[in-house]
Amino acid sequence: MRAFLIYGLVLSVVMAGFHIVAAGARGIDLAALIVLALAAVTIAVAAVILRKPLTRAPYAFFVFHVVSYVIVAGSTSLHAFVADWAGARGGGLGWMIGLWSVGLLVHAFASVARNGFADADL
Repeated sequence: MRAFLIYGLVLSVVMAGFHIVAAGARGIDLAALIVLALAAVTIAVAAVILRKPLTRAPYAFFVFHVVSYVIVAGSTSLHAFVADWAGARGGGLGWMIGLWSVGLLVHAFASVARNGFADADL
């Protein structure tokens, strides 16, 4: 549980850095993409570190996915709408997040159905 809380905190700090960089650039630039890539690396590393506690704990793995989604996609969506980014106005961001939501739910429910960790490639 402690490692999971540390993961949530670290991912939140990385995403705060993304929002600071994106706000300074008034949009997404290379630096913001690098910080966003760091968020992806954080999720991948956490999945490897938490693999043992998440194996045979399907609901914990489901929560891992939901927390990752809320921190990354939720905060990015909120930032996009508040900052009035072009992608948020045109609807493309909504479609991207909607499709990611479907993929997340399918993957998370697959982990519940398989009684644990569903990422065979990690």
